[in-house]
Amino acid sequence: MKTEDISEVKALLSAPKKIVIIPHRNPDGDAIGSTLGLMHYLKQYNHKVTVVAPNDYPHFRKWIPGESSIVKFDTQHEISEELINNADILFTLDFNALHRAGHDMGTFLGHSNALKIMIDHHQAPDDYAKYMYSDVTMSSTCEMVYNFIEMLGDTDKITADIATCIYVGIMTDTGSFRFRST
Repeated sequence: MKTEDISEVKALLSAPKKIVIIPHRNPDGDAIGSTLGLMHYLKQYNHKVTVVAPNDYPHFRKWIPGESSIVKFDTQHEISEELINNADILFTLDFNALHRAGHDMGTFLGHSNALKIMIDHHQAPDDYAKYMYSDVTMSSTCEMVYNFIEMLGDTDKITADIATCIYVGIMTDTGSFRFRST
């Protein structure tokens, strides 16, 4: 992310906003960890933040701090659409193209007037976000969320819940620190 983009995002986040954070369809540990870690961080600035997942995910991810607050687009369609329609900002995490949220949700996100910010480590991202933090050398989107918080000068805001969420995604996407991206 360019320095001027960071300055603009920091200014954008300086006053409370309605923010929706979206992971990809069938979210894995990195998708859930990154969205919840970012949610915990943004709530410290009094933003009204909701994670809206395209669909449910396995039970073994339900312990992650903040997980019980996640809204599921496929089963809670009306509230999901209302949150997205009223959002000032949409963060999309751990995916590089809107269709990765699923056809219905991806189309709906594409029609949203909210400002879009993408944080992702996958190759060849689509050009749908005003601000893109895209880096294929990163081990995980959770690592990028940590770097994003660091770029904003807020590492002192990292709580145990944020650290837990970030750790989950890094562990997931590095195969417990075995993959080359570690």
